[in-house]
Amino acid sequence: MKDATSAIRLQTEQSDYREHSVPLFLTSSFTFNSAEHAESMFKGELEGDIYSRFSNPNCSELINKMCALEQTESGVATASGMAAIFNTLAAHLKAGYHVVAASSLFGNTLYILKNILPEWGIKTTFVNLKDKDAWEAAFQKNTKMVLVETPTN
Repeated sequence: MKDATSAIRLQTEQSDYREHSVPLFLTSSFTFNSAEHAESMFKGELEGDIYSRFSNPNCSELINKMCALEQTESGVATASGMAAIFNTLAAHLKAGYHVVAASSLFGNTLYILKNILPEWGIKTTFVNLKDKDAWEAAFQKNTKMVLVETPTN
């Protein structure tokens, strides 16, 4: 099977209602068989959906299909592009780290790099996307990330 075909075939298990396509799970939380079952799930001893902000079958299906298409083992889905940018920066950077970023980025991305990350002790050097020498000069020993958006505004 080609990658695109295998992604189509990945689907949340059909319910007793025998639906033709995956139903939307518009619930905020999920039920448990017992207090012990809930405890095991919250401890991470059992896999499954607890609360839709963490996971839900629709989100899991999207992640699984994207992982199949991108040929990767795991992924994360966010509600917006800015959530993806912020989560990536917050997850991989800490005080003392440095970022090299294109000077032409989405306004909210620039706001995070110029206003939020410096409060966390993270510095950013902005570089003209077309200036190869400036990119090379911008790197420091503590540079941990390069950020470029294409297309950019």
